[in-house]
Amino acid sequence: MWVLAETARKHGLLRTLATLFVFARFVLSLVRKTGRVLPSVRFAHSRNFQSQVMTPRAALAFLTSVPYTYGQNPWVIEIEDPSTLFFPFVQNGHTAALDVRSLPCFGAVKALLEAESCRGIVTHMRSTAELLPVLFGSETIARKVTYASLGAALPERPQAHADEGEDAPINLLFTNSWHQLSAGFFYRGGIDVLEAFDVLRRRYPQLRLTVRSALPKLDERHYRMVESGWVRVIDRFMPADELARLQTESHIFLLPAARIHIVSVLQAMSYGQAVVVSDGWGMSEYVEHGVTGLVVPGRAGKVSWADSECGVLREDYRPLFAPDQRVIDGLIESVSLLVEHRAVRRRLGAAAREAVATRFTPERWNAGLKTAFDKARRR
Repeated sequence: MWVLAETARKHGLLRTLATLFVFARFVLSLVRKTGRVLPSVRFAHSRNFQSQVMTPRAALAFLTSVPYTYGQNPWVIEIEDPSTLFFPFVQNGHTAALDVRSLPCFGAVKALLEAESCRGIVTHMRSTAELLPVLFGSETIARKVTYASLGAALPERPQAHADEGEDAPINLLFTNSWHQLSAGFFYRGGIDVLEAFDVLRRRYPQLRLTVRSALPKLDERHYRMVESGWVRVIDRFMPADELARLQTESHIFLLPAARIHIVSVLQAMSYGQAVVVSDGWGMSEYVEHGVTGLVVPGRAGKVSWADSECGVLREDYRPLFAPDQRVIDGLIESVSLLVEHRAVRRRLGAAAREAVATRFTPERWNAGLKTAFDKARRR
């Protein structure tokens, strides 16, 4: 009752009561679809009542990652993987052995996606477009799925990989996500980057590593790697022009992550950096080994993989908190190749930038969104 009173005070009594009616209608629709009362109430409650009161009336709402809606407006959602559809009941990194279909929330999510108010599901991952129909076993949901590869703009000043002499610094870049949560350092393979760089810097004194991330709590050994090597840690906010300069000055981008981090990958490719990524889920859709980057083995089947029989993205992030020798060796081998053969570094960087210029463009992405929105309006 306190929540209702506070919401009414902030947003008005009529709007609050109208949303309460929508909430009750949503719960009843879920109960009719699933035959389960408590899971339906719990799922509806997880959509956050106050945020639904704040939601303006719209001809078509555009949601990202999580379907936080009562279905009061027609809506389209954009997702990267199927797991986020079940948030907060399912968390990325905890799905390796999870039977998603047996979860109390599964029926509610399926009903929400099958509802007339859901007009479309857009994804920039082909794997996700293939997993969703299998996971839900629903022709209705399958017809709503639209795949469109994500695009990135080309910066004016890319990395040229110019011949500046054998002793000129070669800059490696490792970044966290925009949110800069310290756990992202582990999820993106930060431990293996430090381990590999500790070997590489002794072999190639001209190497410099920039870690664009807040550092989590590390053991003393890894702190010493940061303090004793040519490692620069940037954990503060960077203005756009400063971040662009960092990207332009970086020769090699390292991302031995659990899975795809699409914006980071495309941004590095757009700057013409030689990208070194893991074989985690989704990477191969955007990086072709030996053509637009180098792919290091060690994550697929262990940390992330697509379960095509169940339609689930399987993820287990626990191995990322300790060094993985297979990944470390792959990083050392890949970076060594790029250091010793500037022509390879330049070729991969140019091919990566060309892929962004021709395949992973904002125009193609916008065309995919237009297809999804046109389909949504026809429903």
